[in-house]
Amino acid sequence: MSLQQWLDNSWITKSTPSREDIAGLIQIAERNLADASLEGLSPDGRFSLAYDAVRCLCQAALTASGFVVPKGGRQHERVIESLKFTLGSEWADETDYFDRCRRGRHKSTYEQSGINQPRDADQLLESAKKLLPATKEWLQRDHPDLI
Repeated sequence: MSLQQWLDNSWITKSTPSREDIAGLIQIAERNLADASLEGLSPDGRFSLAYDAVRCLCQAALTASGFVVPKGGRQHERVIESLKFTLGSEWADETDYFDRCRRGRHKSTYEQSGINQPRDADQLLESAKKLLPATKEWLQRDHPDLI
């Protein structure tokens, strides 16, 4: 698959990115990473914050590429999966991991408390912290007008 195939399938639509859009998503991701690092939060809370940082970074890359996922179009799933098309195939394994985290975050948010263990939150937080500079570097290299 590719983003062009997603567009052909109407899974995404074209949009015009702005510096403000990208900056806002990066700022949310940075805030959530800082909050997820605070002592005293539950593992589920830390996990959810780290996941949302990942989602915002993936969304920033998709938005910078000129696309959005339409409302009701499995937004979180598509935004996370788009990472392997935006930042590149070297992120395929992490994309799969982030998608598993998406399902875990959904379950802990809507179905059952206490699903995520401290190690789960730590692992996702570390992965999210690696994604932040990678996303910024990609933006600087491929879309310098948006950062």
